[in-house]
Amino acid sequence: MARFRPVTLQTFISRTLTLRLACMALAIGLATTLIVYFVERQNLRSLVAEETLSEIQMLLSRTLQITREPGGDQRAAFRQALDERLSVRLGRNDGEFVYVCFYAGNSQDIEERIATDYALIDPVLHYVRSHPPPEPATGGHTEVLILGGKIHIQAVMPIETQNQQNKFTVRALFAPSEAARAAFQNKLWRNVVLAILIVLATSGLLYPVILHLVRKLTVFSHDLLLANLETLSLLASAIAKRDSDTDVHNFRVTLYSVRLAESLRLPDSAIQALIKGAFLHDVGKIGVRDAILLKPGGLNDEEFSLMQDHVRHGMDIISGSAWLGDAAPVVGSHHEKFDGSGYPNGTAGERIPLLARIFAIVDVFDALTSKRPYKEPLSCRASLALLEQGRGSHFDPVLLDAFMQIAPELHRAHAGRDDQGLRDELRMAITRYFSNGMIVLY
Repeated sequence: MARFRPVTLQTFISRTLTLRLACMALAIGLATTLIVYFVERQNLRSLVAEETLSEIQMLLSRTLQITREPGGDQRAAFRQALDERLSVRLGRNDGEFVYVCFYAGNSQDIEERIATDYALIDPVLHYVRSHPPPEPATGGHTEVLILGGKIHIQAVMPIETQNQQNKFTVRALFAPSEAARAAFQNKLWRNVVLAILIVLATSGLLYPVILHLVRKLTVFSHDLLLANLETLSLLASAIAKRDSDTDVHNFRVTLYSVRLAESLRLPDSAIQALIKGAFLHDVGKIGVRDAILLKPGGLNDEEFSLMQDHVRHGMDIISGSAWLGDAAPVVGSHHEKFDGSGYPNGTAGERIPLLARIFAIVDVFDALTSKRPYKEPLSCRASLALLEQGRGSHFDPVLLDAFMQIAPELHRAHAGRDDQGLRDELRMAITRYFSNGMIVLY
């Protein structure tokens, strides 16, 4: 049998909580990073658009100012204002107007200013020629475009004049400079890194608090589990005392059941249910009268029928407990036989719950190898020979074969024992399968 190295509750919680909190922090950090990235990118784009719009508005304000001068002409005023704005921007490095168009209504009479030396002027002009300008709403229209792989801002603004019949519009494309783009990108990544650091710092601050709470909860859960197991053991002992004046039978059949289940590689949850069922398989005998339960001789048919009622009594008892509910297969079916001749329902074959079929084998084996007031214990060989006689009639042949493989070792280790070592081994088995993560075994 494999050796297991126990890990303390403290270590298990620390490892598990650290790993899960780290995974959660990573997941939240990634999600936050993506959200911040897209939000900040949109904010930066909006900021560039606002600056571009502000630049256009200053251009239009200057145009209107020139137009109001004596002899002012709208087209000439716009040209002069544009030249002034462009000259003002020569000393700035935040970007440039790469395309500016001045037109009246839907007329083809337009005036353009194109930055022919701009490296991406071809995709800019392709966009301008293939996309008519949108109708400007009150206050103008701005949008972010990606042309040639780089960000550009398009602004379309109406020029309000005193003569409402002459409606002029300006369409401009602004290209932020490399320095401006780098500044925007740096700000974006600074915000992303800040968001990640906030998530990590929050996780670090929450870790000791969560760890303390989990430890408290685990201690409470462990205490509750111990209380349930102690109650289970006391109830089984009370039944055994009333029936045979010893509870060692319960200890041995529980250990035998666990070892057989382990050889079959049953999951921990099934072994938990098997342990409960093994302890409580005869709990219904509490409801059987002493005259029948303690009768020294054989039982007549009526008495045997009343004795069989202990299965029904047992099911009634455990039905009131959610925690004991998974013991029902053993409590309710441990007297069923593989050929259907058992009780209380005459269930046959694999319709009998697996845990009940396992328990039926070990229960009979322990009874055969144990000393009773009315008999001496049989040897392991003789007991297995009697089990073999029940192959296919009383016992599941497949499970019986599995038990035959481990029975000699079980007999050498446990048969006839009623000492503290037996109880300690059973306690270790219970601790292992009822730990629920409180004790991890390697």
